[in-house]
Amino acid sequence: MKFSKKLGQHILIDRGVVSRISRYADLKRTDTVLEIGCGTGILTEQLLKHAGKVYGIEKDRRFVKLLENKFLNEINEGKFVLIEGDALKVEWPEFNKFVSNIPYQISSELTFRLLKRRYELAVVMYQKEFAERLVARSGKKYGRLSVVARAYATIKILEHVKAEAFRPRPKVDSSIVIIKPIPEINVKNMENFERLVREAFSSRRKKFGKIAEKLGIDIPEDLKNERPERIPPEVFAKLSERL
Repeated sequence: MKFSKKLGQHILIDRGVVSRISRYADLKRTDTVLEIGCGTGILTEQLLKHAGKVYGIEKDRRFVKLLENKFLNEINEGKFVLIEGDALKVEWPEFNKFVSNIPYQISSELTFRLLKRRYELAVVMYQKEFAERLVARSGKKYGRLSVVARAYATIKILEHVKAEAFRPRPKVDSSIVIIKPIPEINVKNMENFERLVREAFSSRRKKFGKIAEKLGIDIPEDLKNERPERIPPEVFAKLSERL
């Protein structure tokens, strides 16, 4: 089968990695799992072994047919529900765990959608560079994603995965990330917080004093000459209360 570059298809083939992803998710028979980008079903198979029910969302019709044949019994038993469509557009079912090797080009949009859901745990395979941005606390990789994510969850990189674990082999390495819906920072008004962070990192080369002035908020003198990439998430949270 020819894989689609347009859809960012890189199929995980390393069964050792698949097994560890499942183990990180600590799956039980009482769990309902959502997997996005099922591909050839290597991870799906592992999820079905340990979880009570699995929902899969797959956009590529070729993979949908393959999965329907491969998991015919599980589909008939109601243990596996396959949804054909774009994960950014279709309605997500209720789930308590999210376990996926996601298409990397939708990482940002998909992550923001996930963070705003109710769930217990997520184990996600990301492009390594994206994962490092997600957990960054300062510097060039630190940005809107890093800050906003902390208002929703606690996030940790569990391990890095070499490109050889995928077919076709991508040009970059990947990372397995665990996300728990336990906010690292306290945000009183999410709309104001996200507005401040968005404004700050759309002008990240500007000094923070100029950004605050544009938004009409007073900030401490010691922050006025700082760049957004040096402002901690908890400070953004506090300052957003002044909007």
